[in-house]
Amino acid sequence: MQSSKKWFRLSVVSFFISSFTILFMPYGSFETDSGTLLAYFLAIVFWLFFILGFIFLIPVSKRRKSDKRYRRRSSFALLRFFSNRPAGVFDILLILGAATLIISLFFIRTLPGWVTLAATFTTVLSLEMHGLFNGRNYEYLNNMFGK
Repeated sequence: MQSSKKWFRLSVVSFFISSFTILFMPYGSFETDSGTLLAYFLAIVFWLFFILGFIFLIPVSKRRKSDKRYRRRSSFALLRFFSNRPAGVFDILLILGAATLIISLFFIRTLPGWVTLAATFTTVLSLEMHGLFNGRNYEYLNNMFGK
């Protein structure tokens, strides 16, 4: 069981690292050699950790599917909101981040760039965490083995 929790935590960390690269993207530029290198590095890190986040969930999913004691209680994670405390926190952040992003991109274009950047980071991170903490794997780990 501990290994399933470990894999789930690795997935959370991977998605965080993937999202965190967004904060450095303004420093990457294809107009300078050093900026180009940074832009490619950030893209590689983003996608590498994004994919690793899903790969780290595979052992948890396999264990959940093979455990006969577990009965699926949840629907598709992207359609569920506020199913538990961590999910609620990230669901609120998702709503706030998405609203700020929409406002800064379409309505108030004079907001500082860091606001749009922070909203992008918050939206991407909270969307990933929304899927994790509203999902069946977290439900399985939480209900079958406690926190």
